Amino acid sequence: MLLSKKLLALREPRLYLSMERSYLALLKFIIVAFGAGLLARKVAMALVFFHDQRLRPFFLDLYHLLTIPAVVTIFLLIPIFWRDLRSLSQGPSVSAKEMNDPRVYFSAERTFLSWTRTALSSLALAFVLAKFDFFLRKFSLVLHQPIPLLHRLSGTNTLFIGFAVVLMVFGFWGLAATLNDIQRGECATHVWRYILFLLMLFLVGMGMLHLLLLLGR
Repeated sequence: MLLSKKLLALREPRLYLSMERSYLALLKFIIVAFGAGLLARKVAMALVFFHDQRLRPFFLDLYHLLTIPAVVTIFLLIPIFWRDLRSLSQGPSVSAKEMNDPRVYFSAERTFLSWTRTALSSLALAFVLAKFDFFLRKFSLVLHQPIPLLHRLSGTNTLFIGFAVVLMVFGFWGLAATLNDIQRGECATHVWRYILFLLMLFLVGMGMLHLLLLLGR
């Protein structure tokens, strides 16, 4: 991702794959930051039962510090990704000989692994949030006290699980599309696949924003 310069106008598969890996690394950071922020919010909720008001403001501040920049970044990611994609799509395609370069296969494998790692990070956060939900609910039953705002956070693990499944689908789709391009000897733009990916990012960002609004009431 280049903020001050446009990418080289050339439809070369390794450029597309490298661009995907760069944005996936940033997306993985966004997922981890947002999930850690939600975990900090749940810790702040749990501290109410311990009557510990010293650490609670720290975790609330940590919640805002992690979640708000994550939501802003995911919305900024969409137009920048689209700009870089258009910059690549304006150039000519490389020759069939360059498409059969073994490095294209290796780059496709690395990109697929990037999709997999991003999906696993989302799945791991879903597991952590679900286990912490279980702990809070059991703790609430022991103390016979309801936990405020817990019902608003009950679906967060499902959000991250669904996101992980969609990321894996896009990973397999991208790998199959690249292998098909190699067989045809021409690099296609696959604009519709990227449009669906950006639409998914927009919907995920809206879901994150809606969750923050619910927690802020």
